[in-house]
Amino acid sequence: MNISIELQVIARILSTTDPEERDVLCSYDSSYYDAFKPQIEFILRHLEKYGKVPDKFTYQTTFPEPDINFVVSEPLEYFKHGLVENKQTIMLREAANKVIDEGAANPAETWAYLIQQGEKALDLDDNKPLDLVHDADKRSQQVIEFNKQKRIPTGFPEIDRALYGGISTVEDLLLFFARMGNGKSWVATRMMETAQANGFSVLYYSPEMQGCFLGTRFDTWRGHFSNSQLHQGKYAEEYMRYLQDLKSQEANAIILEDKDAPNDIVNVPFLKKNVRKYGAQLLIIDGLSYMEDSRAKRNDTDSVKYKNLCSDLFRLSKQCHCGVAVFMQANRASKDSKDESGETFPNIYNIEGSDHPARIATNVFAMRQIFEKHILDIRMEKARSSMNQKPVFSYAWDINTGNARYVPNAEEVSVSTPIIPTDVVTPEMPVSVENIGLDIDDSIEF
Repeated sequence: MNISIELQVIARILSTTDPEERDVLCSYDSSYYDAFKPQIEFILRHLEKYGKVPDKFTYQTTFPEPDINFVVSEPLEYFKHGLVENKQTIMLREAANKVIDEGAANPAETWAYLIQQGEKALDLDDNKPLDLVHDADKRSQQVIEFNKQKRIPTGFPEIDRALYGGISTVEDLLLFFARMGNGKSWVATRMMETAQANGFSVLYYSPEMQGCFLGTRFDTWRGHFSNSQLHQGKYAEEYMRYLQDLKSQEANAIILEDKDAPNDIVNVPFLKKNVRKYGAQLLIIDGLSYMEDSRAKRNDTDSVKYKNLCSDLFRLSKQCHCGVAVFMQANRASKDSKDESGETFPNIYNIEGSDHPARIATNVFAMRQIFEKHILDIRMEKARSSMNQKPVFSYAWDINTGNARYVPNAEEVSVSTPIIPTDVVTPEMPVSVENIGLDIDDSIEF
């Protein structure tokens, strides 16, 4: 049994101000509960007798433990699904006890009982496939409702336009890949910073870089502070004031490292738990190869691992209403993938381990840097819901100050082209050829 779902439902019943939602949750009788059966029976009797559920004081006078003074923000479908699973587990336990107690003595009767219980358990699932014909009104309205939901900006407006406004929280699995040292973590941090600035809570899995150093990149993107200075702990007064202002914002930007997981094992169930815990609307995974496949079998190949991981992450996106962005390495063969100008540019078949992630993802982007020009190129390799002619989005980028400017004709950019926008100038970092890009002495990893 899932004791937590029982307690969560009770907390929601006692706190919701939506009478329709309350009635739906109260339609599940006490047979859906195990550990908290007396509590739900008390609530349902009170509702039947007085026409309303008891207030928290009345409830806790009778049931002082455990404390139900907490906020539950999960969607209604989460509770319905959880209660059904809970009852199916209860029925499974009862069936197992029946087999142990009477199976050998009355095998035919026991089998009949098991078949009957199995049918009842399956009938509990109230999910119904969509009938495009007879549910035409329902599904057309669903599209409208989905499109009313605010999309998450990526930090790159030109890419947002290609995604119809940004990352969807209905269902979206974005995949970015590049060779090592080409800025994947910087782009991932840009996405986190922009989403948080727009009020979306973000969960970021960082298997390589400690959260505090990743935070300096967040700050460089947000405030255009010199990252080489932040990385060394050299803080100006302006930066200290910025940190104090940052703490007043509501949306989260949570960094998960391997040390935060049981036995240092990060898998999709662990991420899903934390997405729900922190109310994340965007999950960023900065290195899929570091994750464990919770469905792994002995002798599974990398291809199977990546297929399972991405399938489960896409399912997480739909179940938790959370956009997912995955960053992966491109393999060594990408050095032979050239564009029209002869420059190396990885394609879908250069993704490490398997091309399954690209098949499953809704949108796929290849990345590269042309270092001598200080250009970051992001090419759309796949777009499930829009016409895709593989556009390349090019940005002149000063990595040290977090300034990036869209360049429509990147091939015309030379090393002497200033890249800091005219409306953003960092006082301690004057524009010059020397500070465009990253000096070796800055000692900052991509």
